[in-house]
Amino acid sequence: MHDTPVKQDYRSLRRQTGLNQQQFWSRVFVTQSGGSRYENERSVPAPVAELVRLHHQLGIDTSKITPANADLVRSLLSGDIDSAMLEATAQRCRLVMAALGNGASELLTLSGHITRVLGTHTEARP
Repeated sequence: MHDTPVKQDYRSLRRQTGLNQQQFWSRVFVTQSGGSRYENERSVPAPVAELVRLHHQLGIDTSKITPANADLVRSLLSGDIDSAMLEATAQRCRLVMAALGNGASELLTLSGHITRVLGTHTEARP
């Protein structure tokens, strides 16, 4: 990404989203007045343009990227993790959870009980 200012019709983009200036620009950490200037032909710095692209055009909420999940995001973007396989696995998990229904929460409760019993049993041993 460069720091070269980017030209785009941000007013039209904002109107397509159905958001007012404050709503649109605050999601990419820009004030309403700053956004208004960008919409009136002032150059937008490349980092701001990239945040607009990610958030408003691609639907990626960058505020959800944290130190805890940054490695995962990098791996997905670099192709180290096969996103199609990951989505297929997630779909299989959703199907299993739907099939289990209430059984899933019962298994979780049972698992907790077993863990507590094993923990207690292990602590009681010399």
